Amino acid sequence: MFRFLIPFPGLYMGWGLGSNDAANVFGPQVNSEIIRYRTATILTAIFVIIGALLEGRKCFATVGGITNLVIWTAVVSALAAALTVNLMS
Repeated sequence: MFRFLIPFPGLYMGWGLGSNDAANVFGPQVNSEIIRYRTATILTAIFVIIGALLEGRKCFATVGGITNLVIWTAVVSALAAALTVNLMS
């Protein structure tokens, strides 16, 4: 019934982790005006997509091998983790 909601906690988690990590990498350079914000955003997007395409399957295999959660338990866990990352950032 609510299957369309399944990807959203994962996307929210990815957004939170990605923005935090991108800020760690490009924050000082953007602040000191070595690189423009737009350029940093484009570079981050390019390399995140490349990384997900090249190494994403390894993550699924690793996570799938260490847990036996059903889909809705995994969705709730991902949402809780994403909210925690958002609050702590």
